[in-house]
Amino acid sequence: MVAEPRLASTVILVREAAATSGGQAYQVFMVRRPVRSEFAADVYVFPGGTVRSDDLDPAVGAACAPFGPDDALRRLAERGGAPPASDHEALALHVAALRELYEEAGVLLAEPRPEAAPSFRPGDRAERLALGRLGVQAGHLSLAALARNEGLRLACEQLIYFSHWVTPRPYPRRYDTRFFVATLPAGQQALHCDIETVAGVWVTPSEALEGYGRGDFPLVLVTQRHLERIAGQRTLDDLLRFARSKPIVSVQPEVYDDSLEPFLPQELEGCW
Repeated sequence: MVAEPRLASTVILVREAAATSGGQAYQVFMVRRPVRSEFAADVYVFPGGTVRSDDLDPAVGAACAPFGPDDALRRLAERGGAPPASDHEALALHVAALRELYEEAGVLLAEPRPEAAPSFRPGDRAERLALGRLGVQAGHLSLAALARNEGLRLACEQLIYFSHWVTPRPYPRRYDTRFFVATLPAGQQALHCDIETVAGVWVTPSEALEGYGRGDFPLVLVTQRHLERIAGQRTLDDLLRFARSKPIVSVQPEVYDDSLEPFLPQELEGCW
């Protein structure tokens, strides 16, 4: 029996940096999963995870407005690839991306609502958001509720849709994942969470791939291929232009016999 893939979102968080020997003048933020993790154990990944029930709650619409479900679906369909089943799911995938980025990296893509009046003084916000992160991680607080309490709107439009990958069919744990690119907002700092991750690092794609080649920066296939896909972009502006304009082709890797070792079909090389 083939396992049904769970909807998931992943964020490639980027920032400008001095060019290195690999030629990239930007870095990506990556976190390392625990050794005992049920999925992708002890490897470096981009922040991400599965869609939760609160991401699907109708209340998220007000938290994201004026960005709505129709905007979310259009963004996930206009450049190709298999779209989500509904605009409701499309918006949930965007919200899940924002939530996972907040949970695993402490970065919140949001902006003040001009008409809102937070019940707390703005000077207390950093401390409250740190506490709110714990509540969101534990599932006691939705991201929409956090935004409402703080007089913020969730800035889904800051996510750039990049790719769509589905876990191979023979795997017992499968994910239907949309990857997004987002730029680190001014004044924010990425910090791993010490709950779902054990380390966080800013690294250029070339540095990550070189470490993988040496055996000291473990990766899974999907992460490796995304790093390779963006490594040819030299500046942050180049990467963002590429992310906004590239065609989307839905990808489902295949596996070698019973080994479950994944590989990308030749016809998908370089075109997704």
